[in-house]
Amino acid sequence: MDLPEQPEPEPASEASTGSAEPAPARFLELNRNQLRWACLDLERSIGADHPARAIWELVGRLDLQEFEAECLSREGQAGRPGWPPRVLISVWIYAYSQGIASARALERMLSWEPGLRWLAADEVINYHTLSSFRVEQQGRLDGLSVKVLGLLQSEDLLDLGTILTDGTKVRARAGKESMHRRKTLEEHCAEARKVVQEMEQQQEQEAADERRQTARERAAREKLERMEAAIQELGRREKAAAEAEREKLRVSESEAEARKMKHADGSWSPSYNVQVQTELQSRMVVGIEVTQAACDAEQLVGGLETVERNTGVQPAQMVADGGYVSRQNVEELTQRGVELIAPWQDADERSVGPRKRQGIEEEFRAGLFTPEPDRDALRCPQGRCLEFVKIREHHEVMCKVYEAAWEVCQSCACRPQCCPTKKERGRRVERVIESEAVQAFERRMQGEAAQRIYKRRSEVAEFPHMWWKGIWKWRRFSVRGLARAGQEALWVALSYNVQQWIRLRWQPRLAVV
Repeated sequence: MDLPEQPEPEPASEASTGSAEPAPARFLELNRNQLRWACLDLERSIGADHPARAIWELVGRLDLQEFEAECLSREGQAGRPGWPPRVLISVWIYAYSQGIASARALERMLSWEPGLRWLAADEVINYHTLSSFRVEQQGRLDGLSVKVLGLLQSEDLLDLGTILTDGTKVRARAGKESMHRRKTLEEHCAEARKVVQEMEQQQEQEAADERRQTARERAAREKLERMEAAIQELGRREKAAAEAEREKLRVSESEAEARKMKHADGSWSPSYNVQVQTELQSRMVVGIEVTQAACDAEQLVGGLETVERNTGVQPAQMVADGGYVSRQNVEELTQRGVELIAPWQDADERSVGPRKRQGIEEEFRAGLFTPEPDRDALRCPQGRCLEFVKIREHHEVMCKVYEAAWEVCQSCACRPQCCPTKKERGRRVERVIESEAVQAFERRMQGEAAQRIYKRRSEVAEFPHMWWKGIWKWRRFSVRGLARAGQEALWVALSYNVQQWIRLRWQPRLAVV
């Protein structure tokens, strides 16, 4: 008779056997060679408070007939139907709000990112379609931004009485290595031209390789066109520059319109200057322009005109930092009936550099020369008198010139600290004859009301920059050229405004419901 099979005894514990090696760990086995049917409910794939729903709702409230008029596919005619403008606009707004600026990356994410899948109804949009739509809608995109501002204004989110302006440098698509002088540009251009000529001389290849060869030829021609554009741009800049500076000029061979600019961290890179106008109440962007000028002072009037064009309203006040302040800007805004709120440098602050170059000590700066009460003259810190000499034009500004007698300064013990020049003349001081507009501006900036408004400049004017560069990581353009960079900046500003609308109106409204 067979005996029943006895169960194997369990292994003794480590404590009872004294063994130092524990049993092997047990883990889940992963099997990637499997197929699985999945059930997808797009409507429930994102929550009711998902920003994609808010973007879809807001874009649906806009009139998009200008975009639809460009569609070549029509009912009753042959051809493939196109993507609805509402879908493409919503996808790009959502993409920038998630820090996505690449059309290829956006195409890949459409297959798995929940918000994008919901917006596109689980369809994948080709990156060519996405890229073309982003950069080929210049006039219509301006109109779209104006319509969004009109919607925001209808919901009492805009205060157009006070506008704050600020600029930020955004790196161009071109890299530092693409900046070259004329000799290097001409050499690279000759090499590119030779490559194009060799391709044109080659015989036709097999049909299977025809598409790849065509792409290579197109890339070579585009590279040559960019280099030729760089040489032409360098020629224009050489004509405008002084002869001594021409040898130092550099132009990017891949993006001729970019300019070498210094950033806040001290680095230099081919960049554009993005000028942003923000309203005071909700910190919405009501104007944005991309320029090649590194100096902000030249952009103040243009920013004011952009706000008027977008909103139809001229603001009562423009708030800016010291980089925008100039007598010309003060005069221009005064003529337009707009108050400028910005810090004004007095004569002493503006003359620090020249004073140091001349060797004049701090205790003898021009601001310490006081006017005589009974006549047009100045009194120096040592009590000597400087008589009025003449009125002259200096840097397009009229100045009064006061000068002490040579005999008086020659006998003064403080002459080496006050007038160390080798010229045989006494100390000379110039006082600018300020216009009524500039005098009114100086008085206004000394008031508490102007100082109170200016204290809010950084928290409001730099708020969009914080979103773009800090949260969305948008520190570099993903397109080339000034015009396309301007269009991308419009998309960023549009996405920002929609994001603020979600934060200030849509989410509170949803919470109440």
